[in-house]
Amino acid sequence: MEVNDQVNENLELVSQIPKLFDGKDELNLAEFPLSAIADRLDPDQKTLTFQDEVWDNSRGEMVTRQLTIAASDQYGLPTALDDEVILGLVQLSKIKDFTNRQVSFTRYQLIQILGWRNESKSYERVEKSLNRWVGVTLYYENAWWSKENLCWVDEKFHILDNVTLYEREKARKQPSRQPQLPLSTFTWNETIFKSFRAGNLKSIDFDFYKSLKSSVAKRLYRFLDKRFFHRQRYEFNLKEFSWEHVGISRNYDAANIKRKLLPGIRELESKGFLQPMSDGERFRKVRSGEWRMNIEKARSSVSPKAETQRDGMRFLLQALIERGVTPSTAQQIIASCSADRIQTQLEVFDWMLAQKNSKMSRNPAGFLVSSIKSEYEPPKGFVSSREQARRKTQAEERKGRDQAKAQERAAKEEAKRLGRQSIVERFWQSFSENEKLRLEMEAVAGATELERGIMERGGAFAASTRQGLLEIYALKSLQEGG
Repeated sequence: MEVNDQVNENLELVSQIPKLFDGKDELNLAEFPLSAIADRLDPDQKTLTFQDEVWDNSRGEMVTRQLTIAASDQYGLPTALDDEVILGLVQLSKIKDFTNRQVSFTRYQLIQILGWRNESKSYERVEKSLNRWVGVTLYYENAWWSKENLCWVDEKFHILDNVTLYEREKARKQPSRQPQLPLSTFTWNETIFKSFRAGNLKSIDFDFYKSLKSSVAKRLYRFLDKRFFHRQRYEFNLKEFSWEHVGISRNYDAANIKRKLLPGIRELESKGFLQPMSDGERFRKVRSGEWRMNIEKARSSVSPKAETQRDGMRFLLQALIERGVTPSTAQQIIASCSADRIQTQLEVFDWMLAQKNSKMSRNPAGFLVSSIKSEYEPPKGFVSSREQARRKTQAEERKGRDQAKAQERAAKEEAKRLGRQSIVERFWQSFSENEKLRLEMEAVAGATELERGIMERGGAFAASTRQGLLEIYALKSLQEGG
């Protein structure tokens, strides 16, 4: 009887799992790896660090982002499979609309979502992974994007605060004496759950993700799927891309990095995600030890213009739904309003939300719909992304002009120095050796006590100090004589 109840409960839970082509990925978790790409790590290694540089619009400068992952002594660092488990937990929360930090589940349900075999090894692997995540601490330095505040922030947290697991065969007797399978639970840390609730999420075809065999392909898919939102083609520094965003070991040189990447790239090409390229097109040598890598999203048979429009509409529809607008209303808005108007009001909405504007407190989604339909004027203080881009361009141009002026000043100073040096050399060359020796002794005699001390100690400073005294003497003599 208890076994049957358990089976029924599991079937009920699995029936709640939709096709996850419309799965979700948290944007911060897609940017940097949460693990090395390997399935096994050195047990003595307790930290992983990933780092890059990006332009920060809010600061108007390049900032260094860094993620450090620190493991517990007992369970160690997360592996590629553990990263999959976290993405699976995100899907469990997505099924329940990210309504609560604490999520009820069974390992059977998680295993079904992940597409693992229903065997004892999988149950044990899930438990091992959850134990590991409870012990892992993430240290984000300028690397956690706060959608609420629209800036990079420092955050330090355990990704999971708490996990409660029940054995799959156990059942708990209720007062009614009806057996019921007790559900396991996991609890997200407040930081990451806040990011879920703020809508810092992207769509991911989770069924496609599960179909990938290679850990490298899975990692590439998550990172590139996020980047392709902005444009279809990228050129990356090979080592930085592989070390900091895929999780390949820093011990690998360029040849071994390419060997490690290529099977995953080929898998994504064969599945229609990446545009096929030859190795010569894919990798470009800049100089000794430095390579660049080209990545392009697979081209559709649809015309580029239609593809762009379709992607834009899909993005706007998703953006409206993520902000609480019902799918039917979102489709009506897209059909009746221009993309520019919708995009502008989305930016205004996010900005006002971050400012905790009182108009957003009662019905944010309703306010967004009204603002798009009525085309509200942006409030004072709001700066659109286009204006931010314009200011960035101006700042870069200003920086370029300042650098050019600095180089011009440096060139003038150098020319002046060389001219002065030539005059001094001609001055000393105009005397005989005996007269020159006498004048040099006279020049050195005028040294201060500090300068005499330096010359007495000898060395490079002594020689430059003496040379300086001779130069001053020569220029002074020329001035007095002229």
